[in-house]
Amino acid sequence: MNKKLKIVLVFVFSIIIMGLAGNTITPNTPTIYSPIEVGMDPTTLAKIGTIVKEGIQARAFPGCQILVMKDGKPIYDKCFGYYTYEQVEEVKPTTMYDLASLSKTTGTLLTIMKLYDEGKLKLTDKASMYLPFLQGTDKGNITLTELLFHESGLQASLSCYCLATTKDTTQIVRMGSSTYNKNMVSITPTDEFTSQVSDSFYLRNSFHEAAMTMIANSRLRSKTYVYSCVNFLLLKEIAETISGISMDAFLDSTFYKPMGLINIAYLPLRTHQKEEIAPTMKRDFLRNGILQGYVHDPDAAFLGGISGNAGLFASARDVATVYQMILNNGELDGKRYLSTETCRVFTTTTSASGRRGLGFDKPVPANPAHSPCCISAPPEVYGHTGYTGTCCWVDPVNKLIYVFLSNRTYPYDGVNKLARMGIRTKIQEVIYQSIKQK
Repeated sequence: MNKKLKIVLVFVFSIIIMGLAGNTITPNTPTIYSPIEVGMDPTTLAKIGTIVKEGIQARAFPGCQILVMKDGKPIYDKCFGYYTYEQVEEVKPTTMYDLASLSKTTGTLLTIMKLYDEGKLKLTDKASMYLPFLQGTDKGNITLTELLFHESGLQASLSCYCLATTKDTTQIVRMGSSTYNKNMVSITPTDEFTSQVSDSFYLRNSFHEAAMTMIANSRLRSKTYVYSCVNFLLLKEIAETISGISMDAFLDSTFYKPMGLINIAYLPLRTHQKEEIAPTMKRDFLRNGILQGYVHDPDAAFLGGISGNAGLFASARDVATVYQMILNNGELDGKRYLSTETCRVFTTTTSASGRRGLGFDKPVPANPAHSPCCISAPPEVYGHTGYTGTCCWVDPVNKLIYVFLSNRTYPYDGVNKLARMGIRTKIQEVIYQSIKQK
């Protein structure tokens, strides 16, 4: 046999054997390590399955992905349940979920961190330096730090869809249970209507400018802590003004694609099949039909799906990879994405009240009943949750990452059983108990 052919055959055979043994040969199918290797108790971790199954049986969510990484190694990577309660499509590791507000730190904040890293912005900068529509208003002195801490005085949400609604029966386009002004909404795309909200639902291009004017004219409250999606709407606008490109393009070229991530995207229907995305709702009051691949959050939807507060879809593995890079002080697989100092500033700086980090959410040890984390989570933990039933928490003390993704909003989001049952925090507590019992 030819020597070169022999070498090729040996290589191919070794790859096949590795595949049969369950070893990884692509970035999206990672090796799962034994918890014992990183000092965690697998018997304790097995309790996660019981918690999840109780949640599914109670119809708190139809399915989910859970990923736990310790010391940079995935030690728990499981999918449970189905896309819907009809139990047709099983959840897979590649299934993409609407991250909701977890988009704030997985997308928007990442962009701000990079621009800070490159010296293109300062945290003491006023938002109005970059956004002329805020100049001359009572919002002219709001700083980037205040936006990141949610201490800007801006309202909690925008409800910008009201700009497109009307009660004039002679000028209406009906979508869902809402009626819209036909001068603002079209059922087909045209040169003037390019912003897609959902199937057969397009907004006039001038809507974005009207929404920004709405923010400029909104009532400003005192600069105490109030969690506000509007803060991150402005951070996205600032990021795009500085970079000169859309935020999704910036993230793709700077982070996601170089990291080899293929199941993370804004407007995911541009790159993925609908069947690869878990549906978020059966029907909402703003749109017709099932929301699958279109962002659930109304403000994000009406701002074109690429928004500062929401809009990102992803799998748990891709989410974990982003946060592993941050936990690694900006480095992943030998490539540097952010400086160590930038990672330190954004993951350790907290507001005077201690309630928030720079964009990141934090545990509240002094008030466990109102903490987004479990009782055992150390104060150094940072991350975020999402309305649709998502979270990612990073523990730099224990070198731990915990991701939970679900579509708890399906079929309807009226009752948040996921939060009432404390599913996410119960799972997080089990993870810590498995470390304590090593």
